[in-house]
This record gives sequence, C-alpha cells and structure tokens, in this order.
Amino acid sequence: MRICLFAIVAVTLAAFASPFARTSRAADEILPPIDQRFADLNGEETPDFQRHVSPLFGRLGCNGRSCHGSFQGRGGFRLSLFGYDFQADLDALNDKESPRIDKENPVESLMLVKPADADLHEGGERFKTGSWQYNVFRRWLEAGAKFDSAQVKKLERLEVQPAELLFSDKGQQVQLRAVAVWEDGTREDVTPLCRFQSNSDQVALIDEHGLVTSAEPGDTHLVAFYDNAVVPVPVIRPVSNVTGDKYPATPTFNRVDELVLEKLRKLGVVQSETASDAEFLRRLSLDMTGTLPTSEETAAFLADQSPDKRARKIDQLLESPAYAAWWTTRLCDFTGNNDAQIRNVSPQGVRGVTPSQHWYDWIHKRVVENSPYDQLVEGILVATSREEGQSYAEFCETMSTTRTRKVPRSPNCRRCQYFWAKQDLRVPEARSIAVAYSFLGIRIQCAQCHKHPFDQWSKQDFEQFTNFPSRELF
Repeated sequence: MRICLFAIVAVTLAAFASPFARTSRAADEILPPIDQRFADLNGEETPDFQRHVSPLFGRLGCNGRSCHGSFQGRGGFRLSLFGYDFQADLDALNDKESPRIDKENPVESLMLVKPADADLHEGGERFKTGSWQYNVFRRWLEAGAKFDSAQVKKLERLEVQPAELLFSDKGQQVQLRAVAVWEDGTREDVTPLCRFQSNSDQVALIDEHGLVTSAEPGDTHLVAFYDNAVVPVPVIRPVSNVTGDKYPATPTFNRVDELVLEKLRKLGVVQSETASDAEFLRRLSLDMTGTLPTSEETAAFLADQSPDKRARKIDQLLESPAYAAWWTTRLCDFTGNNDAQIRNVSPQGVRGVTPSQHWYDWIHKRVVENSPYDQLVEGILVATSREEGQSYAEFCETMSTTRTRKVPRSPNCRRCQYFWAKQDLRVPEARSIAVAYSFLGIRIQCAQCHKHPFDQWSKQDFEQFTNFPSRELF
C-alpha cells in the first residue's frame, strides 16, 4: 500500500565488546544496590571500574561538562566526557605529572581525599569520608586500581521500572529502579549509579536518587543514564478528568490511530472535531503535494456529496504528478542532491545531463512506481559508477565527453551513484555523519568526540560505524 511518508530505517549501532567470564548466578537474581553492598569497608567484593567506579564519577558530576569532563579539564585533571573512554580515564588518574592514584598509600589518593574535603576540592564536597561512595573508591584503590581495556563488558540493556508513570495529583511520588543486564546474564540494581534528568520540571521533578515528584498537568519524559544506556520513561498527569472510561468512544481506522488515541485518553485530551471539507482538502493538498488546491478543484470537492469522496481524493493525489514531484524533491533534499557538490562524475556538455537532474529523475521514477524505501536506499548506498556487467570500455564510452551519442543517462539504471561522489564526503567521518543523517534520521556528530549527551551512541560506536561507509566509487 502506498504511503505519504517514507519510513525512516531504525537501526541500533551496538558497540562490540569482548566476552567476559560466565557466572553461575541465577538469571533472575538481582544484585542489591551498591550503596547497600558498600555501606562499610568490610567485605570481599572489589568494585569494577566500568560498572561502578566510572558511573560513580558520572553520578557525582566529576566527568560532566562543567567539571573534569570539559574539553580543557579542571585543576589539571581531565576525564572523558560522561566517562565512556575507560582507558583514557585510567591513564588520567595515573598521570605522572599529576596522579590522582597513590598505589603506595591508597587512602591518600587525591581521587579519594579531594572530593571528601570541601576546602581542598574546588568542586566542593562530593561525598563524606566513610560514605558508600568513599568505600567504593577506597576498596577499588586498595585492590590495585585495576582495569583491563581488553575486557570491556557489554551492557545488554537497562531496565527501568516503572516503565511509565501516570499521576493523578500534584505532589505524588514514585521511586524509579534501574537494573543493568550484562551480557553474561548478571543483573544488578544500579539505581544509585544512574544519572537522572527530567525533560520538563514543570510536569515532573526527579532527584539524584531517582525519586519522581509530580508537578503540573502535562506529559514529559524522565531519562536514566548508565554506561551506554539512555532510557526514557514517559510521565503523564492528565490535563482534564476525561480519561479512561470517561473518555468518549472514538473510532480508529489503523494502528497509528490506536496509539494516538491511547495517549490522548491517558492525557485527558479529547481529539478535535472532524475537519470540514475545505479544511481537509487544504491540509491534504499541502501534505501530499506541497501546494494548495485550485479554486476549480476546491469547488468540485465541496460540491461532491459522495460519502467516500475523501478517500477518493487521497487516491487521486497519490497518483498525481504533483505528489511524485513533491516527494522526489524532499527525498533529494534528504539525500543531499546538489550540483555544486557533485562534479566530474558525469559527462559534461550533454543537454539535460547534469548529475543533479539524473539524481532527481532516478528518485522520481521510484516514487512514481511506489518502490519500497529500503530498495530506494539500497540503490543509493551500494551504488557504483559502473553498472553491473558493464565493461570498462563501455563505461568509458558512456562517460566520455567526446562520444558521438549524446544521450542522457537513463533513470532506469539500477542504482544512483552520486551520493558517494559529493565533495563534502571525502573523509570517512563525513560519510558516516551523512549516512546517519540522510538515511537513519539521527545526528551522530557529538559521538565523533565523546559520548552523545542525549543518546546511546558512544565514541566507540561512531568509530565502528565509520568503517561501514568507508568506500570509494569505482
């Protein structure tokens, strides 16, 4: 079935990690929170740098943008932003010029004593001597302050409960619980190690411990951060009492309608009345063709008394040249069709043969034919200059500016090669950013230098993804 909007391919770029030792711990057993396990210095458990020490730096704000995670660091000490370059952080802690670790006398290590002393530490007191945070750092230091970069562990997922919060009154409170699930099946309550934020304090407040307090009516999301996980939790406080069973019966015609109605029912927002014929035609025409209907078209539609005239108008516009032209233009914008960026990849001097025109014609043909989006993307991403089965001599004849047959390149060719020939995609990093933006609908520029502040992509993810589109046309 033809659709007006082309779906964006959703992918997950997971960082590859080395496997680590399996455990016999039952799959459903959850390790208690670290603030309980390290309430005192007694015990045999040694904190893990990746699982405990680095996230604790984040929870305390040490590797944030306003502290040691800033580009220039702070006080001669710099950590990776949000703490996802474990080896770099360990090297910084062991820096010869200004070490934060004293292996000869661990309890005198600066990473332990400075945050516990408001006078000594420019950032103020971050924890008290003898607190569970102090005990985590101290026991890691006394165990040798070890970390093996070859044994970075893979976090399978972060489970945050409740998965959704529905409040009914101001001041109600709910405690979030976050459980990390690692690739060996280990499950650990990491709530004390998570960073939390609310996307709107006007709707819901959340403190550093994950305690949520409802505020004004509305909806927003809370976000839990741990390791490379970024987990949103929707929060809703109805804006009216028209919710649940009080909500008026409303017909739905597809799954999208059902999901929208489910959200409106929780929020207490009754959908608008059905648009008039004139409003419907105007909105439909703008969405599908990018232009207003003509006066004649409007008059004919308003005069039509058929009960199915709206459905027929949708089908009519889907088959119209304006629909194909509008969505071809938009897809050309998404993929970066620009003559200024694609030079010396097509014969010159042939009337009608500009790279951008061929690019447009190639996409236009597929929009008219209602080709699936994945096939359109494949035709661009895996394209080469030479067609399959084409000899080098035939390729030279096709591309020669002195050939006798001045025939424009046909949009019937299987693939469109111009995306990779753009002048702004000369280096692998630029290609990665362009592919993610044009075809995945995400911006990954931040991860080029550090962990993405609002998404799951890490610098390692960026580096691994860069290997995917690192290719040249031939």
